[in-house]
Amino acid sequence: MALFDGLFKKKPAGYLGVDIGSGGIKVVELRAERGRPRLVTYGYSRTMPGQAGTPFDDPKSAGELLGRICRQAGAKTTAATAALPAASVFSAIIAVPRTPGATALQLKPLIDAQVAKLAPLPAADMVTYSTFVDDLKKPPAKPAPPVPGAVPAPKKQEYVRVLVTGAAKSLVQKYVEIFRAAKLDLKAIDSEAFALIRALIGRDRSTIALLDIGDKRTSVTVVEKGIPFLSRSINLGGAGVTKRVMEQMNVSAEEAEQLKADLSQAEVPGAAPPPAVEAVLQPIVHEIQFAFQLFGNMELTESRRVEKLIVTGGSSLLPGLTASLSKALNLNVYLGDPWARVAYPAELRPMLEEVGPRLSVAIGLAMRDIE
Repeated sequence: MALFDGLFKKKPAGYLGVDIGSGGIKVVELRAERGRPRLVTYGYSRTMPGQAGTPFDDPKSAGELLGRICRQAGAKTTAATAALPAASVFSAIIAVPRTPGATALQLKPLIDAQVAKLAPLPAADMVTYSTFVDDLKKPPAKPAPPVPGAVPAPKKQEYVRVLVTGAAKSLVQKYVEIFRAAKLDLKAIDSEAFALIRALIGRDRSTIALLDIGDKRTSVTVVEKGIPFLSRSINLGGAGVTKRVMEQMNVSAEEAEQLKADLSQAEVPGAAPPPAVEAVLQPIVHEIQFAFQLFGNMELTESRRVEKLIVTGGSSLLPGLTASLSKALNLNVYLGDPWARVAYPAELRPMLEEVGPRLSVAIGLAMRDIE
């Protein structure tokens, strides 16, 4: 899936994934080695609590920062893929009548007509992309053999499910400006959901929820057979924990961040999360439960029940988080490992385990043209 998709004139030596968020800019460079992604380098910046604005408020400065991160990390390629913030993406699953022999292009007017009813902006102000959930070439179902003497049942209309994602053209233009200032070739703009699916789910076809806990926002995405059927985002993240630690212990933002890191490393298995974490955890649990309820009531899904939850993001290492989520949701909860499908030197494992959760989106973006 790509809202903006340029064409590679030649196969690049490496693939650069760039995640631009409120918590900073993250960069990962991979190269293809025997059909498997191999880590070349990575780098990131961090936004401290209380720092105002986002990178999109000043694209030129954000681009210059991105360029510095790439140079300091020693990135060797300029071919980059970015991701739109989950909160800024319009996403919907729609159904259009299956027409034998019809192509995706021929079905586009039907898709556009439905999107116009659902999208938050006029079509002229958006960039959209459609991903067909069902195979267009699948032959129609064979009718049941007639029962002698029975009245023939009316022919049932078959439908094709389509995932439609979109974003404001003005936001896409800001990405173009950021990468131009960074002197990088923006080859595609993907979604965070598909990047996380590549990095954390791979070919697993079960129904899985992804929880991405960032600095200021948390998103939950329910994935069925590799397709994000439902995504929600709330304005809450690790910065809320940092703020509470600052208030409770009367320390600076830098000291609070260090205390969070120390607590994560000293976590006792099975122990209850500290009060600062618990205060942020409860609203997140309520949002997950609401997302599961919405998914269970969706008409176009094949499943009704989420089988497991995978947690990632820069704040996913908060002490007691996964155990508390598992208990509250009565569900198996796992900390995602975005390096599981990436080759790297074994001696880097301890360091990569620490930084991996915050780099999950960037890793999935870099994997886009390798797998």
